[in-house]
Amino acid sequence: MTKTKSPVLPIIGGLVAMLCVGVIYLWSVLKNATMGYFGWESGSVNLIASIMLFAFCVGNFGGGALNDKIGPKKVSFVGVALFGVGIFLASCVKPGASIWFFYLTYSVIGGIGVGVSYGALLSCIQKWFPHRRGFATGIATAAFGLGTVAFSPIIGTMLNSMTVSATLRTLSLVFLVVGLIACCFIQLPSEEYLAKLPKPTPKKNAIVAKREIPLKEAIRTVPFWCILLTIFFYNATWNMLNPIIRPLGEERGLTSALALTCVSLTGVFNAAGRFGMSALSDKLGRVETNVLLCCITIVCALLLMFVGGYAYIVVVMVTAFAFGGPSAINPATTTDFFGAKYTGTNYGVAMLSLGFSSILFNSISNALVKSTGKYYMTFVMGAITAAITIVLQLVMKKYKKKMDA
Repeated sequence: MTKTKSPVLPIIGGLVAMLCVGVIYLWSVLKNATMGYFGWESGSVNLIASIMLFAFCVGNFGGGALNDKIGPKKVSFVGVALFGVGIFLASCVKPGASIWFFYLTYSVIGGIGVGVSYGALLSCIQKWFPHRRGFATGIATAAFGLGTVAFSPIIGTMLNSMTVSATLRTLSLVFLVVGLIACCFIQLPSEEYLAKLPKPTPKKNAIVAKREIPLKEAIRTVPFWCILLTIFFYNATWNMLNPIIRPLGEERGLTSALALTCVSLTGVFNAAGRFGMSALSDKLGRVETNVLLCCITIVCALLLMFVGGYAYIVVVMVTAFAFGGPSAINPATTTDFFGAKYTGTNYGVAMLSLGFSSILFNSISNALVKSTGKYYMTFVMGAITAAITIVLQLVMKKYKKKMDA
């Protein structure tokens, strides 16, 4: 496996590739146009994003395990290729056709591709900054989140001048060309480079793995399950809020254009949370930072029960910021506890819970809204899941000193 002394090109390549596959969060931009063009009903179209997120988690697990064996360059190539091909095949669907082929191509093949490349790229960037793991995870996941901001206006413009199929076909070719070129620069750091890095002084509340712990041992520990359940419960709040940001905003007094702008801005705040809070976690501590963000989420969930107008936009942005933080902190926490060598596999398995979280809590939320006509219980549930996460974080902190030497 080729290694190099300079982080510049590998990091730039990794961030560009992350930006490309980050369009997994862009379905809200394509949704209405897709319904009109293909003639599919809203309920069927809503499943496209949920299936893709679940496939992303599966791909992240498979890519993580593969990454530990053959390295990030080959795995990221496979992931980006699957992602581009999935979107290209989806562009071949004709108006009036069954939605099932779109599920298979865009959601399953594309989603698995995103997950495969995400795990490999994240792991690689982390290994370039072992002394600043939170910062490394932050810049990687921020680039992933900024895909929404970078491509939203581009896709909107494309949809105004060409069909949905032509838009998807063009995007697939762009992502394939740009993404695969970026993957050519992915490399791991050399031993010489790592030897020159400053040796970090562990903070009082830091978690430091004493050795590299593989999955078969990691799953026998309390911290592993705390990380997995943290991903499951904490992401529930945002997973339930994200699909209703625009309609709820209009219900709370926003114009349609302002509600759509609110959706676009979440990408900026999401990325800011990923970068800023992960860097803060290097100093404050992973558990402590996550607990802080959980408290912010609880407050936001309670406010979303009634807040309207411009205050609604502010609360949604803060919620997006708080959601972004743990998305970057949790991979670093996994590496802290179990070492960098098996991060791809260990975190990949933990990430499977994200797919189940999205499907379960969105289903519950939809059922509650359908029966009551209100979003009140959705946000009560969001506050409860964030509170459960605080308990999980405190349990994990208690057990951090009990890890095997």
